[in-house]
Amino acid sequence: MADNKDSVVTTMPNAKLQAVTDRVVREMQLAAEKVACHHAEPAKYPMPTAKSAVEQLFAARFATLPDGQRKKAADKAVTELKSPARAGRLGDLSKVDLRSPASVEAQVKALPFPDKLKFPADELRKLPGASLTGPQETAAQSGAQAGAQAVSQLRQLELRIHQIKCLDETSEIGKDEIHLGATTIDESGDTKKVSAFKVRSFNTGDVQTYTPPKRLTFFSLTESTVTFPKSYFVTLVVAEVDWGGLADFLNGLLDKVKAKVAAAVAAAIGGAIGSPGGPVGIAIGIAVGYAVTQIFDFLKGLWGDEVFKPVTVSTVIPSLTSRWAGQDNSSDRSVEFAGHGGRYRLTYDWRMFN
Repeated sequence: MADNKDSVVTTMPNAKLQAVTDRVVREMQLAAEKVACHHAEPAKYPMPTAKSAVEQLFAARFATLPDGQRKKAADKAVTELKSPARAGRLGDLSKVDLRSPASVEAQVKALPFPDKLKFPADELRKLPGASLTGPQETAAQSGAQAGAQAVSQLRQLELRIHQIKCLDETSEIGKDEIHLGATTIDESGDTKKVSAFKVRSFNTGDVQTYTPPKRLTFFSLTESTVTFPKSYFVTLVVAEVDWGGLADFLNGLLDKVKAKVAAAVAAAIGGAIGSPGGPVGIAIGIAVGYAVTQIFDFLKGLWGDEVFKPVTVSTVIPSLTSRWAGQDNSSDRSVEFAGHGGRYRLTYDWRMFN
């Protein structure tokens, strides 16, 4: 019986998938640049009018920044357009014209998907956790195994928060009022939002401990027809309340990135991906977590938007009878969030239950 695996998504474990995901990241970066350039010269860099355009999502976030910060970002973006290294950084997306009223997304869709980014679908089986059980195991097969080994089936999965500690408070005036929310991706590729809630107000050294651990979100391990192994991803969002709708921005960003990643993976493997479970689901989950991290790094560099960068954690469940080293719950894990001079540590675990 294979063990469950859990990890923090920080890097891409497959070079071919990373190349595809990096193209998605570059597309989103272009939309962010368009917003900044429009602020500098609205007539020269017209915004697309469709509310669904990625530029509109970024514009709402850009509007929350201080005036001086927006001007600095706009000047930097316009200067970047003249960089001789720009075409090399963007690759085929250097053909996107930010002076066009057409959205970046529409222009990218009109470009052929680069042949050099295509790869066989079997490449996805090389991802961590994609073949933990060898042949994929159905729920019925898992039940037979449980009877043979007298190991109980556990049909639910939860992510629990144990503690949040303020290592250094931010540069905001007064105490930090910290909120926590999340967005999840399950084994079927479905995305759900976990509404942000207030953790508490913090000064440096303050700790919020949950006893018993607080359930942040949970999944049914049996609700879909996707076969095992099944992968689950949770993007954690820690924000200071004064940071202007960060959770809403991230939710919208994740929806856009997931759709673009799924389309890019389909183009890379040469066809529709059908159900995104199994190796495809793992690929999409890893790629989305990585892409969001890269986009937030870019926004910090271009816009000076120094909010806490979201962190994506994941687990792969081989069967209803699998465990973490024989335990129903994983070991406690810690991740850190840094921004505006502040630093917070969040401790969590995964747990299977009925």
